[in-house]
Amino acid sequence: MIRFFAALIFAAVAGLTLMASEPFIGTLRNTKGQPLKGIKVYLNDSREVVKSDKNGEFTLDSVRPNDILHVNYKGKIQDVLVTDKQRMHLIVGEDNRVFEKEAYTGESFHGTLLNHKGKGIRGAMVYASDPFDYVRSDRDGKFVLDNVHPDDTLHIRHDGYLHDIAMDGSKGMYIIIGRNNGRRESDEEVNMGFGTMRMRDYNGPYSMMNAKQLEATGETDLTKALRWIPGITERDGRIRVGNLNTEPMWIIDGFPASPLDVSVIEVKSVVVLKNGMEYGSRGAGGVIIVTTKWSSL
Repeated sequence: MIRFFAALIFAAVAGLTLMASEPFIGTLRNTKGQPLKGIKVYLNDSREVVKSDKNGEFTLDSVRPNDILHVNYKGKIQDVLVTDKQRMHLIVGEDNRVFEKEAYTGESFHGTLLNHKGKGIRGAMVYASDPFDYVRSDRDGKFVLDNVHPDDTLHIRHDGYLHDIAMDGSKGMYIIIGRNNGRRESDEEVNMGFGTMRMRDYNGPYSMMNAKQLEATGETDLTKALRWIPGITERDGRIRVGNLNTEPMWIIDGFPASPLDVSVIEVKSVVVLKNGMEYGSRGAGGVIIVTTKWSSL
């Protein structure tokens, strides 16, 4: 009898182990449904890379919901949030960004950015709703933004100015960019923790709210107000920057700190950076920079 129960327990444990170790299978296809072969994918360690096969499939072990897949497509590493522990279908859009199939609309916008002399504008940052999910115009000023909605607004960052262009259902557009039809980016100096910087001089993507915008959310708790900032998400009751899976680093008036004791009414501005490489491993989950009204800046 004892041996019987021992065997039964062993079989149950073995079954649970088998279930727990069930591999994660992903597929990568282009917008035409064709499989993409040889695309590098990894979970946590960039040295543990797998490649998609001729069917566009790749297999990973020990994947859990809310993990982040890192997809290396044409030298650009993109992060994709895992929504299912067993299988995901991914689409590589016309703009080379990676989308989950269920969230892919298939709508693309082809644009050309020109200056007042009719020459293409290179390197402008273009996005629809998420400032951390962007493309840049090429040397001829051309860009493709995939997975857009007809009523979206294009946001274009160039030369210290922001330009908002309504798509109005258009599939493409020639856009003349001039300072007189944009708004100047913030001249506010922010204490980054390793020095100060004007945000209009910052070359990377960022998201920002000033005191009036924060107070307009109607929230008194700073972490709740942050949910209104583009690029901020909430998972498992915790603030996340974009689709990053680790908690962000907080800088308050130039020093690493906790936001627990800061209320909205005390804040002058909040800047969110997705790329926190300047802060080393501490900035791997992004950086939230808070400047209070009592700051010396």
